[in-house]
Amino acid sequence: MADLEWSDFRVVLALSRGGSVAAAARILGVDSSTVSRRLAAAEDAVGAVLVLRGGREFRFTPEGVLALRTAEAMETSVRSVTASIKAAKQAIEGKVKITSVGSFFHVLSPVCDIVHRKYPNLQVDIDDTDRMVDLAAGEADIGIRFAAPTEPDLVARKVFELGWHVYASREYAAQYGLPKTPEELRDHRLILYPSSRHHLTGFAWMEQFKSEPGRYARVNSTSVALRAVLAGTGIVALPASEESQQLNLVRVFPEPFHFQPAYLVYHDSLRDSARIRVVADELITYLTLRQKFLKGVD
Repeated sequence: MADLEWSDFRVVLALSRGGSVAAAARILGVDSSTVSRRLAAAEDAVGAVLVLRGGREFRFTPEGVLALRTAEAMETSVRSVTASIKAAKQAIEGKVKITSVGSFFHVLSPVCDIVHRKYPNLQVDIDDTDRMVDLAAGEADIGIRFAAPTEPDLVARKVFELGWHVYASREYAAQYGLPKTPEELRDHRLILYPSSRHHLTGFAWMEQFKSEPGRYARVNSTSVALRAVLAGTGIVALPASEESQQLNLVRVFPEPFHFQPAYLVYHDSLRDSARIRVVADELITYLTLRQKFLKGVD
């Protein structure tokens, strides 16, 4: 025996409100035979007669009255949930989780305070991780990504370009000097990244200048690379956003060797959410105003 579905209860409601099969059909936007067929299927499902028919007249049996009262309660619940969801989408409160790579945390963190001052009931959290967070699965609400997303149903907007420079520590520069051209990087100790990162130009660019294995080391993230270069291990490629945090860093070459497009990304289902919209707008404004800093150009 099959269970009743919400569509079965809608037929019962329509019959009650229309007063006839023909009127119920008009309410539901179907023909009269469809109403009769769906009512018969519902009665088969519960193993009881719900409506007693007599020509154009009908009345509900006790079982039919029970089904009608249940249908009315279900309708009230559906309307309540629908109204609550719509209200929640328009409310600027709750929590918004932003995700980006760990090395970008210090750039984004001021946005938390900016949003909180304007919207005291809205909390912004930043998840700094080196793995690709699944926005469709709800692991975060907004992502800052350095490659255009390929997943379906993601909304993406390019908001800035991140410049990549070649850096050394002041101590390294004082002890070993700095190359004057990229080709001279071959004569220095280099800090490189694993091949899994080479789909992004910033991570792969210095590969062309490596020499024998003893002259370079590999690290798996920009945060580790930053610690390595500050320790005097060698010369490294880093996003320009790291420079302002480290007075001991010096640019090896005056200009960035690459500009990496950066995208603000969220799932299409959040497009009409007010809390997502205001945080996305604040992020876009904040990052756009810092274009020069992020690009690493003077």
